[in-house]
Amino acid sequence: MPSANANMSMSLAGYAALRVSEGVVMSYYNDNHLPTGGNCTWGIGTLAHMGPCTQEELQRTVLPEQANAILYNRVHDAERRVRAIVTERPLTQAQFDAAVSFAYNSSNVNTRLALSPANTGDLGGVATQMMSNVLITPRNRDGSPAGPPVRSRGLVNRRTRESSAFRAAR
Repeated sequence: MPSANANMSMSLAGYAALRVSEGVVMSYYNDNHLPTGGNCTWGIGTLAHMGPCTQEELQRTVLPEQANAILYNRVHDAERRVRAIVTERPLTQAQFDAAVSFAYNSSNVNTRLALSPANTGDLGGVATQMMSNVLITPRNRDGSPAGPPVRSRGLVNRRTRESSAFRAAR
């Protein structure tokens, strides 16, 4: 039997919201304002590597074609992950878009933990799990942890937006 969301894909509105959540930076940058500088990122929230960018990386520019190509590929990967996890209950377009945004910005483990409750209709559980993913671990230049995880205001805002589609349906 096919997955309940087998034919879903991210809407144009979902893509637009994802671009806002991730930001569009046509160069390499450090993704947070922690004293250690965060992780080296580029384009539309694309992780280059754990730990801060080198000075050489900070001088690189990114072409729109590069940013859009990786966005397209990463969104399709996130869509596949959402469809593979939420198989029992259909999601609305807004919920699917929010789930893809979450998957785009989260590990496979966190995505599975957050989205699995949707299979039993526990949409409040999805919202709660999404909201528990708001910590950033500061990193040293080599990518190793530089301290305990800290709450990210940006992730709180993003998770609030993503989880709202699931909270509204309760």
